[in-house]
Amino acid sequence: MAIVFLKGDDLLFSKVTKGYLAIVVIIETIGFSMSKGFHLNNAWLYNIFIIFEATYISYGLYVALNKLTNKALVICTIPIITFIITYIFEIYTHGFLKFNSLTINIESVLFVIVSLIYFNLLIKQKDPIDLNTNAQFWWVSGVLFYYFGSTIYNLFIYFLYQDFPKSYTILIYVMLILNLLLYSIWIYSFICNSRQRKLLLSSY
Repeated sequence: MAIVFLKGDDLLFSKVTKGYLAIVVIIETIGFSMSKGFHLNNAWLYNIFIIFEATYISYGLYVALNKLTNKALVICTIPIITFIITYIFEIYTHGFLKFNSLTINIESVLFVIVSLIYFNLLIKQKDPIDLNTNAQFWWVSGVLFYYFGSTIYNLFIYFLYQDFPKSYTILIYVMLILNLLLYSIWIYSFICNSRQRKLLLSSY
């Protein structure tokens, strides 16, 4: 869907998004094969993946915020700096073979906060937006829903699993639903990007 619909003036964001989604497919395929096919620890693989995830989401939020405020770079630098600090700290304390859960938990909270800043700035602007063509609105919406849900998921998964081991299956479905929600909203943002491009071309 990204290949078909994601084009237009912001060529760099389009290319970065397609590259990131390709990485997601590759990592998830390898990770699933390692876990289910060969019963190997794949935590180290996802420790690598979260570097791409944090960088891409921070960049995407910067692209969206940059159209609303001149402080976008400052706002989106905070998650990156925090990520680097917590990432190095976790690798130092427990090594590379255990998943950096603290890093992704803190990063998820920061992504929610930055997303809310975006919506606050969007509400304050005078010009109304067309939700049928505003790709950034839907892209950030996907980020907000996913990372808000995953923050709650990450905070409670350990406690739920300790007291209710059978709840693990339910938690897997919760994460699958969050992923489905994220990519469904992102797909709609790609479609909005296509609509916006067609409107611009028709105005010439």
